[in-house]
Amino acid sequence: MSNHSDERVIATRQRWAARGMVILTIALAIDLLVRILIVKQEPRQHLDISLIWIATTLYVSIGMTASGVQLYGGKWSKYWLVILTIVAANAVVLTLMGVIHGLAEAIGVIVGAAAGGFLMLMVLRGIYSVWERKTLGRAPREE
Repeated sequence: MSNHSDERVIATRQRWAARGMVILTIALAIDLLVRILIVKQEPRQHLDISLIWIATTLYVSIGMTASGVQLYGGKWSKYWLVILTIVAANAVVLTLMGVIHGLAEAIGVIVGAAAGGFLMLMVLRGIYSVWERKTLGRAPREE
């Protein structure tokens, strides 16, 4: 095995680390859904997994954005797809848990999830804008 660290080796390590992060995120999300929906555990019993999953996801998202990796390549259509996915997932999981009992509660969950997803994306966009100003200067960039 080679001990040299050229750009190809670093790029390969980064690709595998990214794949591992995706697998970890999906596995923890599935584990949480199984514990919540099938096993019907109380939140105290899976709070540690929830916190690990949330902290890791936030760390990677904020770290990548602060390093100059624009979320979803700067494509707003993908932003809205992410927000719609978050809204749908929250509504389905809360309905399956029996938290939502009526139309008013469903509308509240949908509006809350949409606002939270939008706010998260705006915070990440703001972090990227700060990186862009610090790194590229104040001049508008050409696209």
